[in-house]
Amino acid sequence: MDEPRQSLIDRMTERLAPQPGPPPPERKRAMPKIDCRFAAALIGLIAMGPLLTIIGARLLEADALAAVARLRGEVAPRAAAAARDGEARRLLREAVHRPPVAVWLDRLASALPADARVGRMTLGADGATEIEIATPDPDQLRAALRRHPVMSDFREVGQRRDDALVLVTWRRAA
Repeated sequence: MDEPRQSLIDRMTERLAPQPGPPPPERKRAMPKIDCRFAAALIGLIAMGPLLTIIGARLLEADALAAVARLRGEVAPRAAAAARDGEARRLLREAVHRPPVAVWLDRLASALPADARVGRMTLGADGATEIEIATPDPDQLRAALRRHPVMSDFREVGQRRDDALVLVTWRRAA
């Protein structure tokens, strides 16, 4: 009779069993090949980093300067209005805190000699006060006003003759 047939399991184990064959060839340790294009691209990218950073910074700077110029144009009218408002408030504050003319005249009257009279008193837009006093003797007037503390800030700026009197002008800066 025929030889018994091998089972399926037997055939599979034969195929999976290691087959004796020629020994594998010995491998030499060789340096792996590096693609020069890849290395050049990598070096180029590393070198381009600072250059790209500088270019990006310049673009951001130009954008920021343009935004500042645009904002200055938008804010300029408001800033000018605020400055005018601040100046008006300052002038009003000074006007409110400055003693009225009647107070100045009252203080001045206590310092004047008996024969002297106030001819004119003006308050300039810059805040300077000017007083013109008529007197027959300007030296006596000067001596009297130097002793009085109200006139300590005033300086004589002019003198002229008018009929029998001398008009002496005093000024106090703002």
